[in-house]
Amino acid sequence: MNNVNEQAYIEEDEIDLRELWQTVSKGKKVITILVAVVVTLTLVYVLKLPNVYKSEAVLIPTEQESGGLGGLGAMAAMAGISIGGGGSMTPDVAFNSLLNNYEFMKNFVAKNKVVEYYSDENVDKEYVFAANYRGVYDFFKSNSDKEKDYKEKAFEVIKFIRKNFSISSDKKTALITVSYSDSDRTYPQQIINAFLKDASKYLVENNLRIISRKLDYFEKELLTADGFELRQSISAIVSKILEEKVMMQSKVYYQCDVLTLPSESYIKDKSKPKRALILIVSFITSIILGIFLVFFLEFIRKES
Repeated sequence: MNNVNEQAYIEEDEIDLRELWQTVSKGKKVITILVAVVVTLTLVYVLKLPNVYKSEAVLIPTEQESGGLGGLGAMAAMAGISIGGGGSMTPDVAFNSLLNNYEFMKNFVAKNKVVEYYSDENVDKEYVFAANYRGVYDFFKSNSDKEKDYKEKAFEVIKFIRKNFSISSDKKTALITVSYSDSDRTYPQQIINAFLKDASKYLVENNLRIISRKLDYFEKELLTADGFELRQSISAIVSKILEEKVMMQSKVYYQCDVLTLPSESYIKDKSKPKRALILIVSFITSIILGIFLVFFLEFIRKES
């Protein structure tokens, strides 16, 4: 009896598989049409996309040390004054903070005429497309930005910059990588250099103001200090602060030395889009959707 039941189950499974295959075979026209439509639309989409190129700079952060001050650092901390060293904000965090600060970025795009660059109708003349064919891109190109005022354009440009900018630090080597992606091969290196220059200037000036307040405080304390040892300790703190000031002004970028500078990407060295991958995924997905559609239509037919 067990053998008979098992045979019956096998036969039912075989019948079900045949029915499924027959359903798919009957609906192959629907599947073919859906695949053709989806793949065609995807092809139009990928042909519309220009190549995107990435440029990057690699920076070596300066190690922040306490300089062997021992209890002097604690003394300064008790007075509410930081003299640098442990706990200092790293350059990558500082740069990212400014990148996400709207006021700084608003001044940055205005100073470097970034809005004017992206608003220029000829900005896309150097874009590279698949097979060097830009007809699809030109067909779908919109001129709606001309109707927007400067503030709205600036807001959208800042969002675009943040999306394409990347500032990261390697946990093992501590190296900082600053990268930017754009369809114009020549522009990423320009905007990276401009951002690092302006951000570094802002951060250095801000830190110099803090250093000036530290010096004012300890110079006043030095004048009123009693005892040789105390005066010597305060003098050591002042020397350390002056050393910090000199080191900060000696760097090309804020607390960083340069390992590699950004450069123009080679025309074939695009970072995206992955057109072949997009088409393959589109093809496979459309087949799956087509099969589900065929079974759904068959289900509706049987229920009606």
